[in-house]
Amino acid sequence: MSNFKSESNNRILSPAELLSWAEDNTRIMRLRTFCDVIPGGYMAAMAPALVEWRTSDLEGDEPHVILRNLNYGGNPLEKTTTLHSVRVNPDAVDFAEFVLVPPAAAVGGRAAPWLHAQLRFVFEAGREPELLNLAGSETGTDAHIPDLILSWESWRNPDKGFNVFSAMDETAYGLSQRAYAGPQRFLEDSLHGLKWFSYRLCMPGGKQGLTELLKVALALGDGVARHTLSGLLQQSEADWLSHAPPGEENVKIMQQWQTLQDRASSSMTPDDPNLSLDASQSSYQTLVRSCATLSRYTLLVAASRLIQQGHTDGIIMDKLPSPSLHEPEDWMEDVARGNLKGLFLSAPLALRYILRHPDLLPVKIPEELANAGLVERDGDKPRETIYSHKSNRPYGPDGVSRL
Repeated sequence: MSNFKSESNNRILSPAELLSWAEDNTRIMRLRTFCDVIPGGYMAAMAPALVEWRTSDLEGDEPHVILRNLNYGGNPLEKTTTLHSVRVNPDAVDFAEFVLVPPAAAVGGRAAPWLHAQLRFVFEAGREPELLNLAGSETGTDAHIPDLILSWESWRNPDKGFNVFSAMDETAYGLSQRAYAGPQRFLEDSLHGLKWFSYRLCMPGGKQGLTELLKVALALGDGVARHTLSGLLQQSEADWLSHAPPGEENVKIMQQWQTLQDRASSSMTPDDPNLSLDASQSSYQTLVRSCATLSRYTLLVAASRLIQQGHTDGIIMDKLPSPSLHEPEDWMEDVARGNLKGLFLSAPLALRYILRHPDLLPVKIPEELANAGLVERDGDKPRETIYSHKSNRPYGPDGVSRL
């Protein structure tokens, strides 16, 4: 339909296509990573993980969450992304890791100033997440994935590349918590020569603590996603109404748009204000709302909730930070504008800000968490496992590494 062609080579998914995907948990979407966009202009391939609350059950004997938009099976060489729906048992997490991923050119590995951070959940053998499009297959198909990666990322138009300085302006990029099957993410990182620096987490309450961490991570990501999607759909509907001639087909499209908006706004009501970010916090920002700061925030919210439930084992209370996110300051917009004078004038302010908030540096987070009892120690340092496609791989012929 010509109405859904953009001025570039991008293809805008129509409301009918999105609704077809939203209404059927067994469908998969194979997307052109840098060409297919949703109404509003954001890359469809970077769609955030959404919890299908209508068909999830957190209270039964075998609780499960239906998670939408799991990235698995795409081909990074031909630049395609495949999104699945998956059934996840939050009680089946075997262990979890905080993972730092330095840029390939970083000298000294994780000592780079800016690193990507993500949370990794590895599931018990025999209780792994199940891909719904393959569930119940009688052909011998393996429908399970061994682990789940949750990664906060900047959500943007494909014509707009990511820049760490531009992202200092909190209006530059949207925010998306993406879900990956672990092997897919490791493959993509390996193709770029990247390593995983992983830190095994020690949540209070043992297995219950791991379950709580996964639930907190999914609730936070789902809330941000629904706020962003609702705004994009409202904006797109207004654009359509301002240009489209009246007609029966347009009425049908408007009905589809309304249904999508209803689905986008259908979320769980959190029992804790820390489980939802407000409207002003739904965008990416290099320092205060980055992959690292939001992963850290997720861990601290989960730890706080577990302590309130009476689980304090292993926690060093006077070393445990409270769950909070810092606020951006005016000088950050000068950095985002990128002129030399602005960068020069902002340097002392940036240094002062980071000295006041050392937790903003990803490389500092493992030690901070270890000091609070949330990360395993190896002597006086956080226990670190380095995964690489050339040596210690997280996956092998026998499945996921559980060392």
